[in-house]
Amino acid sequence: MTKQIEIKKTVCTFCSGNCGMLVHVDNGKIVKIEPNRSHPLTRGFACERNRLALKWLYHPDQLMYPLKRMGERGEGKWQRITWDQALAEIGDKLNDLKAKYGPETLGIFEGTARGNDYWPRGRFLSLFGNPHNIFAAGTICSANVMAINAAVMGDVSGFAGNINKSNCVVYWGTDPSQAWHRAWTAILNQKKKRDVKVIAVDPRRTKTTDIADIWLQLRPGTDTALALAWLNVIINEELYDKDFVNQWTVGFDKLKERVQEYPPQRVAEITGVPAEKIVAAARMYATTKPAFIPYSVAIDQLGLNGTRTEQCRIIMKAITGDLGVWGGDLITRPGQKINGGKFVTESELIMIDRLSPDERGRQMGADVCRLLSLTGWSLTSENIERVYGVPAPVGVQTNAHTPMLWRAILSGKPYPIKALIAWGSNPLSWAGNIKLVYEAMKSPNLELNVVQELWMTPSAQLADYVLPGASWMERPMCSNMMDFGSLVVGGERPIPPLGERRDIYEFFRGLALAVGQGEEYWPWKTLEEASEYRLKPTGISFKEFVERTILFPDEFDMQPWLKTGFPTPSGKVELYSSILEKLDYDPLPYYAEPPESPISTPEVAKDYPLILNTGGTFMPMFKSEFMQRELGRVKHPDPLMDIHPDTAQRLEIADGDWAYIETRRGRIKQKARYNDGILPNVVNCEANWWFPEMSANEPVLSGVWESNANVLTLDEPEACDELSGGWCNRALLCKVYPVQ
Repeated sequence: MTKQIEIKKTVCTFCSGNCGMLVHVDNGKIVKIEPNRSHPLTRGFACERNRLALKWLYHPDQLMYPLKRMGERGEGKWQRITWDQALAEIGDKLNDLKAKYGPETLGIFEGTARGNDYWPRGRFLSLFGNPHNIFAAGTICSANVMAINAAVMGDVSGFAGNINKSNCVVYWGTDPSQAWHRAWTAILNQKKKRDVKVIAVDPRRTKTTDIADIWLQLRPGTDTALALAWLNVIINEELYDKDFVNQWTVGFDKLKERVQEYPPQRVAEITGVPAEKIVAAARMYATTKPAFIPYSVAIDQLGLNGTRTEQCRIIMKAITGDLGVWGGDLITRPGQKINGGKFVTESELIMIDRLSPDERGRQMGADVCRLLSLTGWSLTSENIERVYGVPAPVGVQTNAHTPMLWRAILSGKPYPIKALIAWGSNPLSWAGNIKLVYEAMKSPNLELNVVQELWMTPSAQLADYVLPGASWMERPMCSNMMDFGSLVVGGERPIPPLGERRDIYEFFRGLALAVGQGEEYWPWKTLEEASEYRLKPTGISFKEFVERTILFPDEFDMQPWLKTGFPTPSGKVELYSSILEKLDYDPLPYYAEPPESPISTPEVAKDYPLILNTGGTFMPMFKSEFMQRELGRVKHPDPLMDIHPDTAQRLEIADGDWAYIETRRGRIKQKARYNDGILPNVVNCEANWWFPEMSANEPVLSGVWESNANVLTLDEPEACDELSGGWCNRALLCKVYPVQ
């Protein structure tokens, strides 16, 4: 008798959207995936990636079994081994390296948050004695945003809003038509219904700039100057919320003095945006209530200016009265009660208290990128815990200094990094200046390189052990989104893992036991058991949670600071940040010219006359995923470079021609795509490309050198963001010429 088809409730995590899905399972095989129309948040939404899910899951190139390197790194000689053997050997090697060099000799790599919990790796590191040497793309993708939010107002803004209630939306360096389909659908619907204002900040034309009421086409890298000019207009024209400023901010007078350095006319000369458009945009944002500035990744990748732009945006949201209002920026806090009890947060599970202040100070770059490191966290955590009533978020709110890592492997300074573990992360795709990444990964100084992955990526091809990971269709999820708030999202495990794949909890639990961490620290054998533990204070079982798909807090206080104050030393939004001052940074935002530009390096501009942006999401790829020909490449077969037709024709490059893009770091090729709305002296190339159909292993490494923008990017420590350690993916100098 054929078993009846089961329908499993879960969420898709091909991106961080967490759209509710119904997974149809027939005799252990997924046969259909459809959007869950009764999901309380996403209400039946699905995008192109989800429609590729079955092809993706059952693709023949998915990793299924643990592999051990037998030849040289990159040679492609592998032996299939058991998980027990792999974990035993890795555990023995880690203990040996720890004894010789200290626990800080281990570095952890991880990818974008998409359903995987971060607490298992945090718990492992704390118990190992490691100062959370976590090297991640998050440094240039939201982790810095969380850190500067903590320093200015304690709470996190920019990630939660309701576009359906907004009367003005500012898309600053983002194109939701490619990056965030659910939000794109929402803004298009609202534009049809009513006169919602849209402001777009972008050097190139996109679908978003096409629907914008005001489009500010700035020189790449000058975002902080533009933001300071907005503040100049808002403050000098008294367009701010005087009651909020008087009652709930400190440092307004000092901020007012600083922004006088950035009048619209001066900033027009810096950015290339006419002064009258700067003024009009600032007025529209400040007077059209409520207004929302959604998170965007582009400004995180500006190097010197990235986190300072975000500091300006936080200040704008606060002083214009757009915090804690429907249609503005919503404040979400972990620790709120659900069904009368508190869901156990990631930070409660990470056990950071096991590390002494001296041990935390050993984090790579803790004395350099002081805000994003445990150094900065140690100053913000006390205030956050006081207000939240639970430990301060630490899972992805702190990072080590990634550009320092590669140099530490090669030089042994400030101390030797001898072991790397990467999970769901492909640094040969996303890290800056990947020639240096490659050199470090190939170095004999690196004695252990472990990768847990779904595919044999270019980075995995250089590993010593490759271990198969489980996708969202093979694992459960029960998460408060890295302690962003009290809302809990997730679903059940649709099918058991294929082959011998394991989820990230099983991996780190197995590794923990292999290095001698006791089972008393890892009492839950599965993620389902761990989820039951986290839900227990709420009185809601995991099974009940799955049926509901989302747990909302008992009460959602729109303006919680009215009762508790803000989680800062003063209890107010610190426009002049005492946290930054204690960390020996300028407490106020300021603009610095990009480290490589026609102004800061005119001698370089002679040979590399064009300004290069790298990045910009393109569907259906997500970062370096979906690059297989049968998946994302059906719709988006080739890497594309946006270039103005006049510039391209002067260089004898036709629309659709392959062209080289070259910086001082290297050269790649992409297809030219004419964009008559991009600045004539700017080109934008897509990031993260590799070609799975090309030869794996050395020297090709699945084509990672062919079109990957991170051959071109700049990661010299002196060019990095002083607050976060973020490197430069934008506002670089390049030259472009045809491929003959």
